Amino acid sequence: MRRPVLDPRKLGLAELVAAAAIALIVGGWFVFLSPHLRGGGPVVAGVPDPPGLFVAAEFTVPAHGQACLSAVTIDADSDLAQFALWQAKPRASGGPPVDLVLSAPGYRAIVHVPGGWPGGSVTLPIKPPAHKSRLGMACFRDVGSVPVALTGTTETRTVSRSPMAINGQGVYGDIALAFLDSRKRPLADEIATTFDHASNLTDGLVPPALVWLIAIVVVLGVPLGCVAAFYLALREDEQAAGTPPSG
Repeated sequence: MRRPVLDPRKLGLAELVAAAAIALIVGGWFVFLSPHLRGGGPVVAGVPDPPGLFVAAEFTVPAHGQACLSAVTIDADSDLAQFALWQAKPRASGGPPVDLVLSAPGYRAIVHVPGGWPGGSVTLPIKPPAHKSRLGMACFRDVGSVPVALTGTTETRTVSRSPMAINGQGVYGDIALAFLDSRKRPLADEIATTFDHASNLTDGLVPPALVWLIAIVVVLGVPLGCVAAFYLALREDEQAAGTPPSG
């Protein structure tokens, strides 16, 4: 007995629209996930102090001075630190050398930025805490002879819980700092880590299992539900158009 062959010419508008929408959704998922599936660039391990959403602020650290952020979460999954620094007073020889010192109970690491840089974002390797993330301090030390400007934020919506002080004086705002993970890991591990971070943002009020459930509903339920709604609406229109007038 021959199997029936699906003839696209016999498909109605509702079926064609639904098939096209599902193809677009699957294609979008593939485009989004393909960099992770093939082991793309570094992924964000933690952003203890995010940049401003609309306006970037600059904090000037004097020569031989330091700006310190306390209550910074130093992620154990990270092996790169990323921040931005600029010349407070532009000069041909470039910016001064700067050290980023990360410290916590039982942990200390130093990231060195050599002098002569033109300005911009830098991403440098760090030694992460062993076994688990730690709450500690991040200090940007200007070890040169001229001031340095560090990019951050003073926006209320992006200022974190990390108090900042420049040379011991409290300053409103944060220097933007992110920790990245360059190690190749299975996609499931990356997603699990992201959901754990999302749970931490709620201080554990929303457990990781609930974050997983919400993500599944949003990623699968919402788009497929929209496709189903369009399909049913088009089917009703087709059936109404094909119904002969009464009487």
